[in-house]
Amino acid sequence: MRARRGLRNIAIVAASFGAVGVAMAIDSGSAGAVSNVNELAPEITTSARQAVAALDAYAESGSVADEQSLAWHRAITARYTARELGYDELAMVDAWRTTSLEHQRAVLGALTQVGVPYRTNTSKEGEGFDCSGLTTFAWGGAGVSLTRQSGSQISDAQRIDRESAEAGDLVHYPGHVMLYLGVDDAIVHSVSSGRTVEVDTIRSGSVSFGDPTHSS
Repeated sequence: MRARRGLRNIAIVAASFGAVGVAMAIDSGSAGAVSNVNELAPEITTSARQAVAALDAYAESGSVADEQSLAWHRAITARYTARELGYDELAMVDAWRTTSLEHQRAVLGALTQVGVPYRTNTSKEGEGFDCSGLTTFAWGGAGVSLTRQSGSQISDAQRIDRESAEAGDLVHYPGHVMLYLGVDDAIVHSVSSGRTVEVDTIRSGSVSFGDPTHSS
């Protein structure tokens, strides 16, 4: 019951805050109309911002109160993300809970940008990203510097198999890099011109996974 009340409260906040932010991001695109914005983008971005703030506070203080705040906001974000994709909500909550704080920060940072337009050669919060621009931004927030090119990012990361991949790890196929969300084929990425940062599913059967916190 408490979780359902929390989701409703977040939705109310999102209606007045997140939806406006997504609309502004769409209007700022310079490459024509933007399509395929996730329906729950306002809820995802609002809860992700709160989770990022809670994670940063916990990383600084290490307090039980900040840890509990992180757990709550992280779970809300995971549930909205899973709901958008039609995946098991509790499985996504667990996938994010069990990965490192660095991986959590990368995932949550990327999700704050859902709805922001794709822009070639761009990596600017709230303005635009290409695929490697988003992963660079997300992992930069976790204190990990990535080379600003999709092929180099996966080459530099420690290769892992799909079964070992965790939320936040890189997913790559030639010419495109994404962040894994830890469950099935769920990813967040900046897709292509005319689209946005989106939570989505892997569309290629041939992909590579890599952990950017370890070198190859």
